Amino acid sequence: MAGKRTLAVEILEMDDLRIQVSRKAVKNMYLRIKPPDGRIEITAPVRTSHRRIEEFVRSRRTWIMTSRKRILDHAARFNAVDGAPGADGRNANGSESGTNTPTPARPSFGQPWTTARKTQAKRIINARLPELLRKWTPIIGKSPTNISLRAMTSRWGSCTPATGRIRLNLELAYLPERYLEYVLVHELTHLWERNHGEGFRRRMTAYLPEWRRLRRELNQLV
Repeated sequence: MAGKRTLAVEILEMDDLRIQVSRKAVKNMYLRIKPPDGRIEITAPVRTSHRRIEEFVRSRRTWIMTSRKRILDHAARFNAVDGAPGADGRNANGSESGTNTPTPARPSFGQPWTTARKTQAKRIINARLPELLRKWTPIIGKSPTNISLRAMTSRWGSCTPATGRIRLNLELAYLPERYLEYVLVHELTHLWERNHGEGFRRRMTAYLPEWRRLRRELNQLV
């Protein structure tokens, strides 16, 4: 669906909800709640009626409201602190937040991408990666041939096992470092296991026992 061209965009006001509807050449409707403001986006087939879209939204209203609250709570928590510290309140080099480690003055998770913001995000992640790679490549026993940083809309990371290339979502720069670590370990594990089957799950549990909780927390942001 990500590669489908948007043919039309409209705003649908429904009760107390404001919904952006994108018309594409797809067969099914897709619903997303987007950070940081909890906006509601629907991708719908070109000829789907407004009535059908409204029925679709009403059938999922409980999920929509729960997901919006979760995303807004996350955004409030991230915006309540300065800098982008790691899970233990320190930056990647072990220094306390507010030192020379390249972190933004205030987290900007979920904001529109500009050239300056991409540059900033790459600087933050590139400052954290060397230490994470030194920690994890000996444990996992695999090294990537290349790591690229991209603005992704539907994934936190991806891996091409045949070439050893890993791609990471730039948004990870603006989240606690434990999430960058989880995604990196996840993608490094794919250098052994191509899919998410039993072998992959067994390795992830051995490497990072709390990986399921981290995955769940990350997925709640999307």
